Amino acid sequence: MTLPSVLDPFFAVARSHPERPAVIDNGMTVGYGQLAAWAGVVADLVTTRTPGPHPPVAVVAHHSVRDIAAILGTLAAGRGYVVVPGEAGDRADAALRALGCRELIVTAETDRLPAVDRVLRPHWGPSRGPVRDGGRPVRAGDPAYVLFTSGSTGAPKAVAVPHGALHAVLPPLRELYGVGPDTVSLNFTRVDGDTSLEEILPPLLAGGMVVLDGDAEADLDRVLTEHEVTLVNLPVDYWHIYTGHLLETGRKLPGDLETFVIGGEAVRADMLERWHRLGADGVRLLNTYGSTETALVTHSAVLAGPGAEAAGAEPPGAGGLFPEGVPIGRPLPSVRQAVVPRPEAPDGPGELFVAGPQLATGYLDDPGRTAARFVEADLGGGPARWYRTGDLVHEAADGTLVFHGRADHQVKIRGHRVDLLDVEEAIGRLPGVTAVAAAPHAKGEHTALVAFVVVAPAGTAPAPGPAPAPGPAPDGGAVDGTGALRARLRATVPPHLVPDRIVAVPELVHTRTGKVDRAATRDRYL
Repeated sequence: MTLPSVLDPFFAVARSHPERPAVIDNGMTVGYGQLAAWAGVVADLVTTRTPGPHPPVAVVAHHSVRDIAAILGTLAAGRGYVVVPGEAGDRADAALRALGCRELIVTAETDRLPAVDRVLRPHWGPSRGPVRDGGRPVRAGDPAYVLFTSGSTGAPKAVAVPHGALHAVLPPLRELYGVGPDTVSLNFTRVDGDTSLEEILPPLLAGGMVVLDGDAEADLDRVLTEHEVTLVNLPVDYWHIYTGHLLETGRKLPGDLETFVIGGEAVRADMLERWHRLGADGVRLLNTYGSTETALVTHSAVLAGPGAEAAGAEPPGAGGLFPEGVPIGRPLPSVRQAVVPRPEAPDGPGELFVAGPQLATGYLDDPGRTAARFVEADLGGGPARWYRTGDLVHEAADGTLVFHGRADHQVKIRGHRVDLLDVEEAIGRLPGVTAVAAAPHAKGEHTALVAFVVVAPAGTAPAPGPAPAPGPAPDGGAVDGTGALRARLRATVPPHLVPDRIVAVPELVHTRTGKVDRAATRDRYL
C-alpha cells in the first residue's frame, strides 16, 4: 500500500509561513522555510531511483537542529534512518555493518566517523530556492527508522519500524498532546531514542515550535520558563527528580506549561502524591506507555489536571486516586490490546499483547526472535499479528490497564530497556568473575542497576577479556573494589548497560530449585 509522506503537513507550513520559528537550537532560531530547505537538501542526497526497501541511512547525531533536518530529509525521501551517537566509536561500526548501511549523513564533524561507502555532508547554509511541495510517497511497509533494544556486546537487537506505523500513530498523538500552532515542545531526548520523535514530529506537523537547550537536564526549570514551553516529555525518573526539586525549593510549575508527558517506567504512587502537592491543577499529567516494537505510544492515561482519569476523587493519601494502581491507561484508537492469562499464574496479571498498524516489521536479521515476539493469533476480534510485550498488566474496573512488571528479566533504567540477562552475560565474561546477578535497586528518586559478582580467589587464572578502558576507575570503585570490572565493561557495552555499582559478594542467593534469586541477593547485600 502506498501512502503520502507523513511530512506533507510540515512542508505545507514551510510554504505558507517560511519565517515562522520551527526550532530554537541553544539560542539560534531556525524558521520553517530554512528547516524545510535543509531537509530538502538531505532528501535529494539520499533519494534512490530503484524501489525499496533500502538499508537505513545512518545519521551521526550531536543533538542539534541539523539532526532534526537530517531525519526529516531522510523520511521525506521515503527512506529509513538509524542514529549513531557522535561518540559511539567501534560499536557504531559493528551496528552499521549488521544493518548493511552504505550512506552516512554528517551533521557536525567528529574525530572519527563510522566506516561506510558514502559520507554525505549536506549544505547547511542559508536556504536557496522554493520549498518543495512535500515528501515522496512511501510504501507502508518500508522502514522509517531503526532503533536498538538492549544488547550486551555492541551488537544489540535492531528493530525496524515502518512508515505505515508513523502514519498510524502521529495523528492520535497530535490530538492526545493537544498540539497546535502555539505549541512549544522541548526536545529533551536525544534523537537516538524514539521518544524524541514524540517531541519533534507532532509540533512540526502542526506549525508549532521545538526547543533544544543543552542545559535542559541540569536546569530544566529555567529552560521551561525561558522558552515558554507548553509541552514537555520526560522519563519517569527525571519527572521524580524535577517534582522533588520544585517541592524542596517551593517553586511552581512554569506558567506556560500545559501538558506534562511522562513514560518509560512505572509511576510510583508516592510521587504522584507529591505532584498533587504542587497544586498544578491546570497542567495535564499524561502517563504514556509503548515499546520500541510498537512505534512510540500505544496507551495513555491522564493522571492529573484537566481530563484526569480519576476526576473528582480524593487526592492521594486521603483515600487514593487509583486504588488498583497507577494506570498506563487505554489504547490509542488504532491499537488493539489483549491481556492473555499466564498458565503458571492464571489468576494473576496477564501478559499484554498489542496489535495494529503501529507494529514494527520485526528484528532485522533475526527471524527466530521475530517469530517468537510477533505472533499470528485470534485473541478476540479476528486473527491479527500481535506483539508480545512481555509486560504484566491487569484491567482495572474503569477499563484502564495497570502495569505489574516484566514477564521476563527486562527492566527500565533511566528510560532505557535493559535485559538483566544481557548484563549478566557481559559481566560473566570479565576476568575472574565466576558468578553474577544483576538487579534494579531504588536509589533516591530513581532506579539504579546493581550487579553482584563472585570473583575467583587470587591466583586463579582469569578468563580472557578486554583490556581496561583508559583513564581513572569509575566512581564507586573505591567503595566495592570492583572499579576495574566496571572499566572493562565500559569498553564493551553501551553506557546504559553498565551498572551503577558492581558489588563483590561471597555467594549468590538461590531459590529452592537452584535458580539465582536476584531480588534476594540484592536484599541480602544492600
